[in-house]
Amino acid sequence: MGLFSRSNKDKDKKDTIDLEKIKKNKNRDYTHNFQFKSRYGDWSFDINVTVSHFGVFLDTILSESNIRELWNDIKEKFGKDVDEQELLKVFKLYVLVLRLLDALNETQKIIQSYSWAYDIYYNPILFEGKLDIKTFKELLENITKYLLTKYAKNTDEKTNQKDEQPK
Repeated sequence: MGLFSRSNKDKDKKDTIDLEKIKKNKNRDYTHNFQFKSRYGDWSFDINVTVSHFGVFLDTILSESNIRELWNDIKEKFGKDVDEQELLKVFKLYVLVLRLLDALNETQKIIQSYSWAYDIYYNPILFEGKLDIKTFKELLENITKYLLTKYAKNTDEKTNQKDEQPK
């Protein structure tokens, strides 16, 4: 479920929302929560994604030349079948999803970096790790190699068992 940010002072107000007023606020933020609950315990990952200045994004996305070129292609291809304003909304959403996926890809690279992991490991509130970064990095690399080898071996064994079964 997505939310547009509202200040705490608005909590006492009724739930009537002036959509036009919200739409006019170009600096509004849009936040969406993704929750991944564990099957094994009472914990989860809550990932909140916020598009800061959502209205500015919507207003300026077509000012990028490559995006404008794509929009012109899409408009030419699908403009006869769908109302142009609705097509534009869908196209902007498509670009938003692509930008979000790009940001998540960059986030994944940061999470997989040893410096990020070491910061989490070393944090006294989280793990209070004692290894130096060199030892930590080597240990993570060795764990990764071991598990990849083990997984590949298990996959090969399962494939060979399937090949040996009568058909």
